[in-house]
Amino acid sequence: MEKLDIANTKILLVEDNPKYLAQLEKWLERFGYQCIDTARHPEEATEKLEQSHFEIIVADMRLGTDDGGGFAVFEEVQKRNLSAAVIILTANDTVVDCRRAHRMGAWDYISKNMKGNVFEALHDSIQAALAYFNRWGNRKDEKWIEENADYLEENYVNQYVAVINHAVIEFADTQEALEKQLDELKLPRFLPVIKKIEAKAPPSIAELIQKGESATVEFKRVFQYDGTKKRSEDLRLKTFKTIVAFLNSDGGTLLIGVEDDGDIYGLENDFSLLGQKRSPIDLFEQELTSLICDRIDKPFAQHIAICFEEIESKQICAIVVKKANQAAFYKRKGKKTFYCRVNCTTREINDLEEFGDYLQEKAEALDSKNAQS
Repeated sequence: MEKLDIANTKILLVEDNPKYLAQLEKWLERFGYQCIDTARHPEEATEKLEQSHFEIIVADMRLGTDDGGGFAVFEEVQKRNLSAAVIILTANDTVVDCRRAHRMGAWDYISKNMKGNVFEALHDSIQAALAYFNRWGNRKDEKWIEENADYLEENYVNQYVAVINHAVIEFADTQEALEKQLDELKLPRFLPVIKKIEAKAPPSIAELIQKGESATVEFKRVFQYDGTKKRSEDLRLKTFKTIVAFLNSDGGTLLIGVEDDGDIYGLENDFSLLGQKRSPIDLFEQELTSLICDRIDKPFAQHIAICFEEIESKQICAIVVKKANQAAFYKRKGKKTFYCRVNCTTREINDLEEFGDYLQEKAEALDSKNAQS
């Protein structure tokens, strides 16, 4: 077996017999382990788990009058999604308990009554656990990262994160900076899972058009062109209603220059209202951005991205909107109007009770998301 640097391995020993605990601690120190903590009963073990991260937990099966004390500690480890390797060390070994321990995911189940030196057997088991984690990493936290990709992208995009026990404990702009932070915490490198959170490539405009309108995709034929040389406020309102609704819901993409049935109309008529001083795309984006800041509010601009794509030799504008953390309103002539998305439609809410219900639902959804993450 590859020789491991075990000096900084954090071990929690849960044992109610003070003489055996002292003997166990002495043997592990002799093997080279220097970061050992102890607990005499499940409650004390729970307190220790709240205070520190452990790679290895060695728990006696019977703690005082509790015949299943080791399992009580193990269940606490599972409830907290801890990544530690749990080794049951017991003088009351049974086949039933051994099977139960392994079904729960114990790393090992060792009898104190075994022939030979039980402490050497425990040392070998700890070494094997450390070697495994050094080679394969923490699969539980890797799985958590995959399942919470949206949450991580929303909060840590383009950042390196370190995850332990289904939680981000540190993050930084570079892996080197993150590893330095982890070194200051004196954590073994294999304990946290380090991952760069990449932004997912958004679907192309063509792909969105092909899928059709939905709760998060809407088409508009034009932005403000109504056949005259004047800009139509009624048409502008249709665009801003959708943007505000996306901000207040789960986000979405508004495509301008696309018919309701997905046919390409283009922006040429909207461009005709902008003059010829500069690129019509630049002028269109500039006017749209200015109106967003004026009609919705400048802070919401950070949740909105504007891009263009040529399809069938015609320009299409995509307004990509992320969900905002606070309520957004459409402002015009001193009046504020609230919109939200309901299925594939944009809905105006002007009843105070209904608006309160909306805010309550949003708060509950946020609390639920935070609890899951």
